[in-house]
Amino acid sequence: MALTCKLNRDILRTTSCGYSLPEVKDIYLANYADVTTTVSADTGGCEEVATIVLSNDEKFYHIEPAKNSTTFEDTLVVEDNGNKYRTHSLTFNISGKYDACLHRDLDNLALGRYVAVVATADGSYLMLGRLGGLEAETATISGGGDNNGMQIVLSGNVTESSVPLSQTAIEVVLG
Repeated sequence: MALTCKLNRDILRTTSCGYSLPEVKDIYLANYADVTTTVSADTGGCEEVATIVLSNDEKFYHIEPAKNSTTFEDTLVVEDNGNKYRTHSLTFNISGKYDACLHRDLDNLALGRYVAVVATADGSYLMLGRLGGLEAETATISGGGDNNGMQIVLSGNVTESSVPLSQTAIEVVLG
């Protein structure tokens, strides 16, 4: 990734015109240790995840979150000493019957480290935690009232913004 720390193109409504609906529809998680990626830039310097290689027979696991429960953030953090980095955060709820398998899933989500891909309603796929992985900040199961089900918050400090995926990379994620 070649950062120049200088803006190198115009950002106009006429060149970025289109509908945008970044609502997350689907989540795909892979174990961080099993994922290798490369980022490539086009002639204009625009970057995307070009390739994803999964070790052995590993895969991305599809999570269908509860409706309207999912958010992601890619936030710049500036510390008092001037250090800058980003925090990626992914929050989602899983509804359904809490059984022996979901119990195990809750523990795995709480204790593992993951690379996440979010699929948005406008057809975009974005990778979070590519360079350092995401780990659970919160893993809650609750019942009663409006808070039924599991809520997971995965987050991680990273040194790049979330990266869009190429069509080739999307095909690997989708299996």
